[in-house]
Amino acid sequence: MGNHCNICSFNCWGREGYDASCCTLEDRNWIIGPHTDSEAFLGRLSDRIGRKVEFQEVFYDYEEGHKKFPDKEVWQNPGNYPAIRVDEENKRLPCVNYNIATRSCMVYDIRPQICRDFVCDYLERELLMNE
Repeated sequence: MGNHCNICSFNCWGREGYDASCCTLEDRNWIIGPHTDSEAFLGRLSDRIGRKVEFQEVFYDYEEGHKKFPDKEVWQNPGNYPAIRVDEENKRLPCVNYNIATRSCMVYDIRPQICRDFVCDYLERELLMNE
C-alpha cells in the first residue's frame, strides 16, 4: 500500500482533501465492475467476518443495478456486472467496503481483483515520477 495510500486517501487526483474517486460514484457515469472473482471475494469476506456474506450485500447484478442508476449509461451494460454495491445513504455513493471516516478500504488485503488491478491515470503518473 505504502506511498500511494497518502495520495489516494488525502490527495486523490491532486485535489487536496479529496479521497477515493475510484471507490465512489458521485455524479459520474462510473461503475465499479465487472467483478470476475465475486464468488471468491465473497468467500474471503465470509471467512473474515465469520458468517456467510450474501451476493446482494456486496454486489449488484444487472437486474438491480440498471434500474438503480437509470441515468448512468455504464450501468445499462450487462457486461459491467457484477458491480460493487454502494452506500446509497451517502451522497458520494462510496463502495460499501470504503470507510469514509478513515478514508480507507476495510477489505484492502482481501479486495476483489478489479480493485487490486486498478491504477488511475493520476496515480500512475505520480508513481512513475517518484521512481
